[in-house]
Amino acid sequence: MYSLLPLALRSLDKIERIIDFEMTSIGAQKLSLSILLSASTWKQTGRWKSAGSELFRLKDRKGSEYCLAPTHEEEITQLVGHEIASYRQLPLRLYQIGKKYRDEMRPRYGLLRGREFIMKDLYTFDTSEEAALRTYEEVLIAYKNIFNKIGVPFVIADADSGNIGGTKSHEFHFLSQVGEDMILTCSNCGYSANEERAYGSLPLTKQAGNGVNKKPIFNFGISKNNRLIICILGSGYVLNVFKLKAAASENSFEDIQIVNDIKDIQINNNFNEIDIYIDITFQTNLPDLELFLSNKLFDENIYKLIQSNKHIITMHHGDFHNTSPGDGCPICSMSSVSHNNPLIGHNAIEVGHTFLLGTKYSEPLKATFAPETPQNMGELRPIQMGCYGIGISRMLAAIIESSYDEHGIIWPSSVAPYRVCIIPNSDEPLIQQATRFLFDLLTSISHELNGEVLIDDRTNLSLGYRIKDSELVGYPWMMILGKRFLESGRVEIHERRTRKILDVNFDEIKNIFLT
Repeated sequence: MYSLLPLALRSLDKIERIIDFEMTSIGAQKLSLSILLSASTWKQTGRWKSAGSELFRLKDRKGSEYCLAPTHEEEITQLVGHEIASYRQLPLRLYQIGKKYRDEMRPRYGLLRGREFIMKDLYTFDTSEEAALRTYEEVLIAYKNIFNKIGVPFVIADADSGNIGGTKSHEFHFLSQVGEDMILTCSNCGYSANEERAYGSLPLTKQAGNGVNKKPIFNFGISKNNRLIICILGSGYVLNVFKLKAAASENSFEDIQIVNDIKDIQINNNFNEIDIYIDITFQTNLPDLELFLSNKLFDENIYKLIQSNKHIITMHHGDFHNTSPGDGCPICSMSSVSHNNPLIGHNAIEVGHTFLLGTKYSEPLKATFAPETPQNMGELRPIQMGCYGIGISRMLAAIIESSYDEHGIIWPSSVAPYRVCIIPNSDEPLIQQATRFLFDLLTSISHELNGEVLIDDRTNLSLGYRIKDSELVGYPWMMILGKRFLESGRVEIHERRTRKILDVNFDEIKNIFLT
């Protein structure tokens, strides 16, 4: 939990103004939702339980249950559900900027992962899947505009919907070595996906036949309807739980906890059925199940467990492993065998996420509307929803982690606390008079510099100290009025990004900011 000091708050305000402009441009209206949320709607959607220990839970003096909002899908859906009755009131786009709370197991990296954070949430409401998809594409354009205006290079990646849910999802990332996400990209076609979502073709050196004599990797679980899940991967590969969940969704697999040791699930061995998921990294060209199960590489306990259950055993083949750097691009490999370009891995910081929710929240919370052409009298349909977030306080840290050098921060001009820092060398009257004149000149050049010029008047500190301090803070432009000015009337101007130093007359300064 952090307090924001004046410089940080100025940068946050600028990020918010960029977001406000783009949200208004797509017809979104701003509101404010409560941070303290009732447990009742969360229980209706099932997230009171599935959110687990990350949810800050509390009770009032009457014993009623509440949580501190980590997100607002339930709250906004209930609100809109009470207000919307007809298709004539849709589409609707509502957003807010406010604090959220999450009881992180390991808060770290300052503002990148904290218990308290500032988010922008946009929620959209449409009458049909087609309309919701059009809205989704429109918001993606607005998001691209936001990140382009901020000025830090970013990557858009296909993503998993996670605990939010939904059918379509993208992430916006800044590339940084401290990033917790791994983004895989193709330099040829532009394919980009989060490691959790990425698919790739296996190079010859990694294909299943090459590891035929190595012990496979096993993962186990039990589904809600008491089916045993066994996933088998080639040696050295890691299970991708999201891919397995997608493949096993018909078996109510979503909330299962994966274990690596068969002993952890032998407490109850009376399974209804057994599903064996065989990854493409494990060679399985055996003619029947009996021979497959008697493979000498299998653990004897696994064989006994399967044989002791006289139930239906189903084998599934597919891609259930984590794609890794060096695997072939899935798009290029389909278009041409000769263009099997390797995927490149980048550490990245997630700063934005978009979800096409469908009716995941509107159905259980009964957010419905009367359609224009009902199929029967009194027909009501669930509203199609979308959810679009930007981590604002996280972005503040992500910009710094993506844009710095050995001297300090390199702020993009659009969100720098101040764009120009003037440093007078001393309290000498001629220097002070020139400082005020330079300040007036800069603020009169363009309205964009109004309120953006700072005078470092700490003349009790050395000039060298203040120059280094200015570089550390990262003002895009630093102007020094020192000995050179007294000798020749010229101003020394430092550009932070390029570290270029200009030596110019007063009348030349205007040209720098007007070009």
